[in-house]
Amino acid sequence: MKLRLIWIFASVLLIVLAFSPPVFATATQCGIHKGNEWRCAKDNYQADTIRIGNESTRRVSFKVGVWTSTCGKKGSEISNGSFSLDPGVPLALPLMEARANQCVEMFIYDCSPDVCTKVLSAHTL
Repeated sequence: MKLRLIWIFASVLLIVLAFSPPVFATATQCGIHKGNEWRCAKDNYQADTIRIGNESTRRVSFKVGVWTSTCGKKGSEISNGSFSLDPGVPLALPLMEARANQCVEMFIYDCSPDVCTKVLSAHTL
């Protein structure tokens, strides 16, 4: 009887695990997106901070949007803001925690006077 109960429990556990979505953890990584903007993304990872630096000799204005989604599905924007940085001045922005099967992305885009990847740097602190 005990063996049969253990077998039933193991079978149910195996079925639950087989149909549960995978849980991966990816630390926040920033990279070039669409050739002219920055994208910092993570899934199932702790809250952290993104450092944006002005690498040009002029004041740079830009936008930052944060999106969240169930990984692999269309997400929604949860915040958007406009910023300006003087030459050599960094900006530190928090990026929220991503839970299991949740993706969080920060986009740095619409830079002026040049494309974002030429005038700004972006990486985790």
